[in-house]
Amino acid sequence: MQKIALLALVLAVTAAKFVDTHTTLAQINSDPFGHVVLSAIKAHLQASTPANEVNMLLNGVGAGLVQDQNDHDHAFELDTTTNNRIVEDLEKEILYHQNQIASNTQLRDDTIEALAVSEEDIRVTISDIANNEATYAREEATRNQQHETFVSKVAAIDDVIDAIDEAAKLIQHLSLGASFAQLKSKYDTLHKKLSDNTSHTALLQPVITALTELATHGVNQKALTKIAQLLSEIRQQLVSEKAAKTDVEDRQAAHWAEFSVHLSNEHTRLVERKAQLEVQIQEQKDTIEDAQSWIEFHTLELENSEERLAGQQAWYAVQSEIYETQTAERTAQQEIVDRLQEHISEKLSTTAQFIASRN
Repeated sequence: MQKIALLALVLAVTAAKFVDTHTTLAQINSDPFGHVVLSAIKAHLQASTPANEVNMLLNGVGAGLVQDQNDHDHAFELDTTTNNRIVEDLEKEILYHQNQIASNTQLRDDTIEALAVSEEDIRVTISDIANNEATYAREEATRNQQHETFVSKVAAIDDVIDAIDEAAKLIQHLSLGASFAQLKSKYDTLHKKLSDNTSHTALLQPVITALTELATHGVNQKALTKIAQLLSEIRQQLVSEKAAKTDVEDRQAAHWAEFSVHLSNEHTRLVERKAQLEVQIQEQKDTIEDAQSWIEFHTLELENSEERLAGQQAWYAVQSEIYETQTAERTAQQEIVDRLQEHISEKLSTTAQFIASRN
């Protein structure tokens, strides 16, 4: 309101040439500054001061106004420079915190996605370890069972070979002239052993039949030769069967040795992979936590910087308003001085009368 009033006064004084001197001086007198100046002029006039000294008074007042404005301009220029520097620094701070929030948010979100992948990987790896261990246990049990079966069957073959060898010795003794009666106890034992065998019943049946006929129909060289030939053929079959089973056993043992090494190596790899993933997951969790902490920190710092910027801008707005108001006041005051100098120079008598009559 004061600024508007001053501007109105300037306009009124500027238009004074169109109104009478009394009216113009009355307008100046109504202004507080104009009133003070007129009071100073009145004191000079009452002291019969020459007109040129009154002009010197007004020149001094005008010079004071100019100096005040220059000082004010300089102070406002300093305020503006300081304000611009502070605003620039705060804007840099704000940009820095915004960039940090953005980068840490991106880091957090990317790491959350990576953590999900790592957690899925470790679930798969744990499942693979369990499957590997189950496969190892299952294949080891199968291999043990294969070996036990092999040992059992080879032992059975060896028993039959032993029985065949005993039968061959019995036939040899009979071929060399021993009587059946002399070998009757060995015959009975051998016959029972062959008859009780359950692993090669079909293979041994011809031998059992031949020995039974030998005991029933008596000993003759032709029958002994036939039995000896049969025993040799059966023994050869048993030896071949044992060799085949041994070959299978060797191949199965070699396969298991190779496969067990593969399973063991795979187990070691999976366990190491699980350990790596556990470290990786913990690091990712730490990264997420750190990023979130930085986001919160920079968010608070951003709010603080924005508040300081708003405060600085508000302060500068007040300083600008004060500067503009006071500049307008000095402009109006200078206009008053100029008009008074004009009246003193051109209309001294009328001006003096007005000043002398004012309260």
